[in-house]
Amino acid sequence: MAIARPTHRRLFAVFDHAYGRLSRRAGAVLADAGVKPAQATALVYLGYHNGCQLSELAQGVGAGNAAVTGLVDRMVKTGLVERRKLQSDGRGKTVHLTAKGLHTREQVMERLRTLDEHLSKNFTDAEMETVYKFLNVASELEVK
Repeated sequence: MAIARPTHRRLFAVFDHAYGRLSRRAGAVLADAGVKPAQATALVYLGYHNGCQLSELAQGVGAGNAAVTGLVDRMVKTGLVERRKLQSDGRGKTVHLTAKGLHTREQVMERLRTLDEHLSKNFTDAEMETVYKFLNVASELEVK
């Protein structure tokens, strides 16, 4: 019989707890920029991949296509992004930052940079590499 670990030593429980608290903290930090964490993530991704297709954006932010469609709809309504027809296929759409989106992205990047500094201040570079490695493994985990 295996000995059960306490909840604070179970990776998923700790990760889920940290994600919830971090997401709420990010929401508070981003509120004055007028965006929610999911929109901030999309703005950051679009800054590096402006003009990508919806499916690429979904994969890039770690969400499903339906969720990203709704997210982009809300961002279009607030003037952060616009959809354009795909040149090679009239049915496809690409997502582009607007001038307002670019400006908001700058604000988001500044706030997230400060949040990152607070999160990493007590860790060495080597420890942060381990954190990044863990999070990358977690984001690509496939359970059979």
